[in-house]
Amino acid sequence: MENVKRLKIDFDIEFISNIQLFLMNLLNTHDIVYDIDGNIVNEINASAYCKSLRFTSERKELCHCYSWELSKSAIYYKKVFEDNCPGGLTIQTIPICLDENTVIGAHCVTISNPPRSKFTVYDIATQYKIDAHILWDAVKKSPLIPKPILKIAAEQGVLSTELMSKVMARVYMLQQSEEAIAKKFHSIEEIVKNKKK
Repeated sequence: MENVKRLKIDFDIEFISNIQLFLMNLLNTHDIVYDIDGNIVNEINASAYCKSLRFTSERKELCHCYSWELSKSAIYYKKVFEDNCPGGLTIQTIPICLDENTVIGAHCVTISNPPRSKFTVYDIATQYKIDAHILWDAVKKSPLIPKPILKIAAEQGVLSTELMSKVMARVYMLQQSEEAIAKKFHSIEEIVKNKKK
């Protein structure tokens, strides 16, 4: 495995949010961006099903814990991971990179429909300790996304993460340049002050 460096930086939340909104207009699911420490940079939840699991159930931590664990793998190995979460949804997590060897976070996107089997939904409801009728109602409220759209959405998840990476690399480079200029300017001011003495 190549040497992967992990770097904590400040994200441009407005920019990240706009990309997430674009994907959620296509998918109506769940999208979350983590920094390298597992802090949530931004989260958009457009799914009645995910909202029920995340905010109504007694075991709401299951979703967050699972998406973070999968995202840690993406950050550590600097590659895309895809798996099914405890709620029966397929999630994809993609590393957000500054350059070839520097990872700054992960983008985790839900790229599937909620399970449509009542038996499966009731099993998930038991696991999450949520009223099965509430969860089944959430499934019925979730519009069915056709498989070709889900395939496109998975590709868009990767492409949108690449866009996040490129823009954050540019923002980081500009911040570093500004800091270097400020230090140089401060040094010049000090030299001028000392000469005046």
